Amino acid sequence: METGSIDQPVLVTPDTLAGYLQVMQRCKRPVFIWGSPGIGKSTQVKAAATALGCEFVDWRTSQWDNVDSRGVPWVKDGETHWAVPSIFPKEGCPPTIVLADELNTAFDSVQASLYQLFDDSRSLGDYHLPDNVYVCAAGNLESDRAITRRMGTAIASRFFHVQLTVDVDAWTRWAIEKDLHPAVISFIRWRPGHLHVFDPKSASKTQPDPRGYEYVSDALKAAEEIGINGDVESAIVIGKLGEAVGAELLGFLKIYRHLPDPDGVLLAPGDAPISDDPSVNYALCTALARRATRDNMENLCIYAGRLGADPRAGDELMTLLVRSACVWNPEVQQTKAFIKWAQDNPDVLF
Repeated sequence: METGSIDQPVLVTPDTLAGYLQVMQRCKRPVFIWGSPGIGKSTQVKAAATALGCEFVDWRTSQWDNVDSRGVPWVKDGETHWAVPSIFPKEGCPPTIVLADELNTAFDSVQASLYQLFDDSRSLGDYHLPDNVYVCAAGNLESDRAITRRMGTAIASRFFHVQLTVDVDAWTRWAIEKDLHPAVISFIRWRPGHLHVFDPKSASKTQPDPRGYEYVSDALKAAEEIGINGDVESAIVIGKLGEAVGAELLGFLKIYRHLPDPDGVLLAPGDAPISDDPSVNYALCTALARRATRDNMENLCIYAGRLGADPRAGDELMTLLVRSACVWNPEVQQTKAFIKWAQDNPDVLF
């Protein structure tokens, strides 16, 4: 097979990717989403499918053989037919987005068998994709030393190509919606550069990435439920994020667990302390945002205003607090307190 590589696909954030997929779904043109391991390619496509009211189907093509794509042959009246694989959407199915994931890891023969699905015919032998089904693809970057095969030019030319990048604001909204451990969310807001630290030349078995923080969040929650911490908690965090970043998160966890009482802050926002330590302020903002209700939004905005006016915090933390509150509880955007805050801060986008 003739081979080639894709030079520097255009970079897109998760928010841009969602709109991009909406356009491509409408015109039925396939896109290939490139990105480093753990960055959330399949997660973002699934989120886009949900936002568009579509079912989501994930084809792990790296695990396929020819029969998984072409189907099994059978004979009727002396003619060979092909049994369509059950994972292929059938006529009458709901609107669906299919992700051919890890496509550039699949065998060359599997890639070749899928050619027609990604051109105007949208077919594979006698099989035709239903009109309400959209198929896109994703894979790891060749430069990341992940297990990949250089894409043949014949299949690469059928796609639009984009490269997914991390975006802390988009990740934060997703993490809040997924109810990740609040300390993990606070940590990333405090140390946004730690969200994705990927070095393909590193000898480390694991490095920080968006998927890794989700796993760490799940493990921390499980440990807290059964009362386990100490050495076990250290092994959990460092075992997924690595020594350097893991040690920082463990230190941040200690801070998070000894914060001023968030309920007390919301009861007396005019007198509540503002710390000299930025990590404490970031952690407290997350704890406060999780408690946001229509009844306490006025007090939350009072404290946010104090953060904005204090040089130890500033506009960034003020905005983080109010925006996070709106994600955790969208109803607070209907309060007079939020409306006034938004009028006083018209440059803040939600």
